[in-house]
Amino acid sequence: MEKRILLVDDESAVLFAYKKVLQREQFKVDAIDSMTGTYDLLRINSYDVAILDLRLGGESSEEGFELLGHIKDKHPGTMVIMITAHGNQEVRDKAFRLGADQYFEKPVSTNRIREALVVSGIMPGIGGENGKVLQTPETDLQKE
Repeated sequence: MEKRILLVDDESAVLFAYKKVLQREQFKVDAIDSMTGTYDLLRINSYDVAILDLRLGGESSEEGFELLGHIKDKHPGTMVIMITAHGNQEVRDKAFRLGADQYFEKPVSTNRIREALVVSGIMPGIGGENGKVLQTPETDLQKE
């Protein structure tokens, strides 16, 4: 069965890049650039992974945390990756407290997203030379 990913980010370039890479990996990807419609998608679809930007509505917005809480409450089996260009230790800690499985500060390469999916077991290993799985250090990919 095809795995499904929800991408929520207000930057169209980020949505485009992630969607293209993930579709190449045979994921069904729904991408949206705002809160509008996100709850509808969550109501009608089941997602294996949600990749959420923290700030969707401006500089002081933390709508990504609202979505994170909703997903963990209504869809506890969905893995959540939080991404933000406005991160710090406090934001990171709050993301994990609210249930985020992964947390990254932008810029986040598409390879980093792929590697997080591999390490989390959502995606099969990425064959590199000698068929080895590409991974970043555990401390970058796992909660403390």
